[in-house]
Amino acid sequence: MKLLHIIYHLSAMVMAYGIVLVLPMLFDYAFDTCTELAVIVWLNIGLLVMRIRKIPFPSPDMRQVDIKGGLKVLWWAVFWPNYMR
Repeated sequence: MKLLHIIYHLSAMVMAYGIVLVLPMLFDYAFDTCTELAVIVWLNIGLLVMRIRKIPFPSPDMRQVDIKGGLKVLWWAVFWPNYMR
């Protein structure tokens, strides 16, 4: 049962990450820029800071694939400079 919860959590985060990266991908395609890499680095730093600083961020529901919960986690990760104070 624990493995199923982990699979649901990871699936939600992967799908949320994919949804978030669609806009930078389209922007890169339209204007021939490299913003998608910057977004990936920014979000990963945010997730790392939230784990290291033990910020009580919302977590996706482990009983189902909770894409909305994954998007909330990434929304919190966007504002990681606020957690450095």
